[in-house]
Amino acid sequence: MLMFLLLAFVSQHASGVEVEQGVESVLLPCQVPVNVSMSSTAAVWDQEELTKPMVHGRVKSGDDLSLQNDRYTNRTSMRANALQTGDLSLTLRNPTVSDSGTYTCTARKQGQDLSRTEVQLKVTVPQSEFVEVTQGVKSVLLPFKTTPDLSEDVTVEWTLTQPKLMTVHVYESGNNQPHKQDQGYRGRTEMKEDPLRTGDFSLTLKDFYLTDSGFYTCTVYNKDGNVLLQKSVTLAVRVPPPEWVEVLVVTEGKESACCPLRPHLTFLRTSQWSGLSLNPNP
Repeated sequence: MLMFLLLAFVSQHASGVEVEQGVESVLLPCQVPVNVSMSSTAAVWDQEELTKPMVHGRVKSGDDLSLQNDRYTNRTSMRANALQTGDLSLTLRNPTVSDSGTYTCTARKQGQDLSRTEVQLKVTVPQSEFVEVTQGVKSVLLPFKTTPDLSEDVTVEWTLTQPKLMTVHVYESGNNQPHKQDQGYRGRTEMKEDPLRTGDFSLTLKDFYLTDSGFYTCTVYNKDGNVLLQKSVTLAVRVPPPEWVEVLVVTEGKESACCPLRPHLTFLRTSQWSGLSLNPNP
């Protein structure tokens, strides 16, 4: 009979949170009555789709992270007075697409569930940033700035995903890895020093061509292959617009006159205007 009363006391709630990848943190809400939290001996956040489901644990004396999944190390926190106030909300820092899923907030008393709240988290990739540049300038920057001080065991990889798949730049183990680039990008790419400390993963592309136009993606992942951060940049390389210059035209028997013509055209001396010849390849 006692078991029945304890189970009947459990309440369930559900909510959803959607956030773009790249924000510093996201709050997963979980509010329970104060009398429930005060009588609880623990509050636990789980992501049951994982083999090791615990995301964060809190007991009366403080955090209990002994069973926490490694992917959440140093990325979660709860209010210090959570069990006193009933606010069991979880702050998840640096959310990524791979963090999407159903999270469960459970208030427990000696192993029995008193309250259970489900939060559906959806982390989306931001819309592609658009960068336009004119052919002929020295370089173009594909921007990507995020939270600094990432772990040293992550890999940063820039790829061209459209119109064809190519490896543009790879940074791992604290160094650039030019041997992992596609041949066409070797010697043409550059990242700033110590990007993991600064959080600036922007890529400089030098000596670019019209064929460099396309859809670029920067992916940051850990040693287990889990995606931590991702951003896309669309690059459009344009042909410089035509410029008009004053060109002296000389005709036989007539005074000189000036007219605006496109550059890179040469003119031959002729006997009449209609006979003016243009050489497009000087």
